[in-house]
Amino acid sequence: MVTQSRPRSRRDAAGPADQRADLTGLRALAVGSLLLGAVGIGVVPGGFVGVDVFLVVSGFLVTAALLGGWRRTGRIDLAWFFARRVRRALPAGTLVLAASLPLALACLPRDRWSAAGWDVLAGAGQLLNWRLAAQHTQAVVPDAGASLLAHLWAVGVAAQFTLVWPLLAAGVAAWTVRRRPQPGTSPLPPTRPLAPSRALLPSRALLPTRPLPLTGPLLVAAGLVALGSFGWAVWYTATEPGRAFLVSTTRFWEPALGAVLALLGARLAGLPRWFGSLLGWAGLAAVGVAVLTLRPDATFPGPLALLPALGAAAIIAGGTIGREADATGTRGATAAAEPGGVYRVLGARPLRAVGAVSYPLYLWYWPLLVATHARFGDLPPAADLGVLGGAVLLAVLTHRYVEIPARTGALDGWSPGQVLRVGTLLPAAGVLAGLLFQLTVWPPEQPAPPPAAAPVSATPSPASPATPGAAALGRSPRTSRAGVPVDRVESITPNPADARTDLPDVYRHNCFPPVTSGTAQSCVYGDRDAPFTVALAGDTHAASWVPALQTIAVEKGWRLVTYLKPNCPFLRVEVRNGDRAQRDACAEWYRNVRAALTGPERPKLLLTTSSRYQPMAGGRGLNGRPAHDALVGAMRRTWSDLVSAKVPTVVLRATPILAADSATCVAANPRRLTRCATERQVALAAGAGAAQLAALDRLPRVGLIDLTGAICPGERCAPVIGGVLVYRDNQHLTATYAGTLAPRLRGALDRILAPPAS
Repeated sequence: MVTQSRPRSRRDAAGPADQRADLTGLRALAVGSLLLGAVGIGVVPGGFVGVDVFLVVSGFLVTAALLGGWRRTGRIDLAWFFARRVRRALPAGTLVLAASLPLALACLPRDRWSAAGWDVLAGAGQLLNWRLAAQHTQAVVPDAGASLLAHLWAVGVAAQFTLVWPLLAAGVAAWTVRRRPQPGTSPLPPTRPLAPSRALLPSRALLPTRPLPLTGPLLVAAGLVALGSFGWAVWYTATEPGRAFLVSTTRFWEPALGAVLALLGARLAGLPRWFGSLLGWAGLAAVGVAVLTLRPDATFPGPLALLPALGAAAIIAGGTIGREADATGTRGATAAAEPGGVYRVLGARPLRAVGAVSYPLYLWYWPLLVATHARFGDLPPAADLGVLGGAVLLAVLTHRYVEIPARTGALDGWSPGQVLRVGTLLPAAGVLAGLLFQLTVWPPEQPAPPPAAAPVSATPSPASPATPGAAALGRSPRTSRAGVPVDRVESITPNPADARTDLPDVYRHNCFPPVTSGTAQSCVYGDRDAPFTVALAGDTHAASWVPALQTIAVEKGWRLVTYLKPNCPFLRVEVRNGDRAQRDACAEWYRNVRAALTGPERPKLLLTTSSRYQPMAGGRGLNGRPAHDALVGAMRRTWSDLVSAKVPTVVLRATPILAADSATCVAANPRRLTRCATERQVALAAGAGAAQLAALDRLPRVGLIDLTGAICPGERCAPVIGGVLVYRDNQHLTATYAGTLAPRLRGALDRILAPPAS
């Protein structure tokens, strides 16, 4: 019988797994690939997979610490564990959050200050990945349009796993203690009975000299987490690639994979050392292939993420093989039996030096690059490397004067309760700072009110550009070289800095009802008295087609009537968009527009389209396959009902949605436009096009016009086509480019309206 107490010394707190030099070197390679990928070094397009390596290593270290504590003391001491994590992660993270606010004031335009404040708030709560996922914000390439803190999505994923997994492990430990053999039948020496709750709480109670076995139950738990999360990642990446990249549920399988390795440590240690060396080289090769071949616009983190994750797992497992097992199944890097081969490379002093500051280096590099690009525009790689040099300097200072004192200074003598109380104050301060930062943008700038205008007849306002836009694609857009992304073009119309004002006339003619109004507000273009009326109904995605339709209406002498409402699809379905009043207004607007379309002045043709929305059922938003099916069902009901009411209906296939704001990206990268391209498959999957096609599969009387081939013709969506900027943000066409689509749209309408051949 022995008395155990929580470790106090720096050595005990670190744990043997933390002392492995190969893991420190692996972290150095991971952060190095991230940094080189961030500055556009062409040979490392997959540098972003460094995050996957970090997550696997994090899961291994977290689980090794939990398992080591259990083997030493017979309990999982959550207070000690979380206090240790607070001391290791929060001080440096809080410093970077605080620094991001003056960076935002100094380098970002005023209209982005509020978003920066909300990002600080979400980052302080370790929930920024969910905020970015809801906004479809890219977090791979730091450019002028990115959030200053977008990289903290990965920190949030790791923090959320570090919260959930120890709690789950503690539950498994409590279950194991409850099922322990009774005295007299146990292989352990008789001891004073240990209450189940004592397995979770810090205490100095007398404990068995040999702790109860916990590895098996934890292996089952970690395996279930890994398999469930990976299955969800594969499915969700195929349906919602933008969000799947950022949410925690698609990433938990990676730290869970590291957890499995920690739990298998004792078994792995007994394998032949030559096998460990072979496994290490294979793992390093897999990570290297991922870094050198994967692209930022790849569908991720689906099956492709297995390459870097399994590579990192192989390196960790190979480094465990051949070591003499201690309490955690591994031994320190200073052991005499240290493996050779790749582990000598990873344990080299330069890599260990970089790995020691990898966490603060990761925290600093992104906000510095984003702020620099936002302040000074596009920079050559040499300048970016200079910025990274500044990040390295800040990382070293942060490690020396923030991280080390927090781990080994006065805080080393604090009790876990004291550390946790202070640790609670740091995120709270970040939340408060994010809220107070909103005062810097209050009151908001008031845009000039649009001129009051009744529905008017008008010709399209965008002047014909000097460059051809979609006309440059010729008759075969999908094979045209004009649709392939290039780094530079001679000129860009409109100027990317002014793209947000390159709007259809419906914006300046006040053609949208107020947010909480369900009025079927309309505007009329073309020939007001023409007998042939074309109606356009939908949200702002539908409004993007107005410039092309105006041109066609003028040429053909048609009457064009618009029924448009932002954030409201012209569908008979409740979608998640704002509060209850806004949803009620959308439903009322749909009913009023349908009544107008089916009334005495029904149009000869109805055109409709919309963005992708989240349907609701039972007052809750749907996700995944249920959401897709609900949206498809709503489209079928709405369109078949209109056709039955003798309203000829044609669906414009939804505009592809890009991974990032195109205009902002182009403004920041005029000499590297390919950085602003999005994989076509990803852009199409992010929009409502797939649901539209599925709905039309059983509606032969509803027409379809698909011009996505003239919007995103190549395998990657080019930001500029024919000298014209395609998008004004990440999902709305510029009025100028939409105007150049008029000939293609006119041809599609002619084919639909042509009388059937006799």
